[in-house]
Amino acid sequence: MFQTIYKKVFVTLRLSTVVVWAVFGLVSCKKEMREEIYPASLTIVNAVNDNSSFFSAYFGETRPKIFNRLAYIKSGDAMEYGTNKTTQPVRIFRNYDTMNFDRPFLQTQVNLEPGGIFTHFIYGSTAKPLQKTIKENLPARSINDSVVNLRIINLFDTRPVDVVQIEPVAGTMVSDLAYEQLSDFIKVPANAAVGSFRFEVRDHATGVVIASIAETNILPGTRTPNPQWLFKARTMLVTGSWTGPGNINARATTIGHF
Repeated sequence: MFQTIYKKVFVTLRLSTVVVWAVFGLVSCKKEMREEIYPASLTIVNAVNDNSSFFSAYFGETRPKIFNRLAYIKSGDAMEYGTNKTTQPVRIFRNYDTMNFDRPFLQTQVNLEPGGIFTHFIYGSTAKPLQKTIKENLPARSINDSVVNLRIINLFDTRPVDVVQIEPVAGTMVSDLAYEQLSDFIKVPANAAVGSFRFEVRDHATGVVIASIAETNILPGTRTPNPQWLFKARTMLVTGSWTGPGNINARATTIGHF
C-alpha cells in the first residue's frame, strides 16, 4: 500500500514538473530578443593652442550631479568614450570652470555610426574653439611587422610645418603640412633594435625648429619594446600659435588609438 501511494505521488510530481517546464518554454519562446547594440568609439582630443588648458568632458544634456567626476583631458592628450548613440552630445568645461552649467567652454553634438571609430579634435583658441571629426580607418596590426603607424595633424595656428624623424631612421616624414591637415599613417620601426624615437617639428617657411618630441622604445632594464608604440597606431599633435618671429608657443605630443 505504501509503495502504491509513493508511486502515485512520484508520478504526480513528475507530471507537475513537466507542465512547469512546458509553460516556461512557451513563455521563453514568446519573449522578444534584445536588440543588438554596436557601440561607437569616440576619442576627444584636447589640442587647444594655448598648450595649457585642460578639459572636463560631459557626455550628456542634463546637469551632472558631481562635476569633479567628469572625464579629465589634459592639454595635448585625449580620452576614449564608448557610446551607442549616433548623435552624441558633448559638453566641455575648461579648467574646472563649471560654475555655470549653461555656458560650457564648448557645447556640440558629434554624429557617429554604430560600430564606427571616430576622433574629434578640439583646437583653435580658447576664445574661438574649432572642431574636426575624423571617421577612422586604422591600420591593421601585424605581429610580423614590428612598427608603429604614426601620422601627423597640424593644428599649429595657420602655419604649415615639416616633421623630421631623427631616430630611429633619419629623414623627413612630412613637408609643408598645411594647417588643419592630417597626414597618412607612416610606418616607423619599433623593434628591439630601436632604443628611442625622436622627432623635430619645423616651421616650413623659416626652417626654425618649433617643437621636438622624444619617446623611449626599450623599457629600462629590459629588452621589451614600448607596448604603447609597438604595433599601435598613433597621432602626433602639433599645436600652438605663432605671433611673429621669436614669439612662438608650439608643442608636439602623441596620442594612441587602441
